[in-house]
Amino acid sequence: DTATGLDWCHLVDAAQAFEDQRVASFCTLNDMQHMQALENNQALGSSPTNGKDFIDANGEDSPTTLTGKVNQLEVILRQLQTDLRKEKQDKAVLQAEVQHLRQDNLRLQEESQTAAAQLRKFTEWFFNTIDKKC
Repeated sequence: DTATGLDWCHLVDAAQAFEDQRVASFCTLNDMQHMQALENNQALGSSPTNGKDFIDANGEDSPTTLTGKVNQLEVILRQLQTDLRKEKQDKAVLQAEVQHLRQDNLRLQEESQTAAAQLRKFTEWFFNTIDKKC
């Protein structure tokens, strides 16, 4: 929006980069937790072949893994929805502030024009007074 001086393309790019980073961090955290869980299972005496509870005989994800992934995605979705609500609230606050600033700007422009007109009148009066004395 050129009137407000905002570059929406850059703003959207920044938001997308932020979300990508946050999702990547979340996925990395989940991967680390998954690895710790596997290490804990192995430390408790589970054999490496016990990893089959994650993959069934057909080589596909088991229901427990899919459920876990669905749960993770639901958590991410809820967080994104919460973030979206907050962003919408922030946007509404900022729009109200922009409107207030526009009103202030108009008022200040009017005051500036009035002050300039008064200064012109004073200057004319001052020079007319000096000219009459000379």
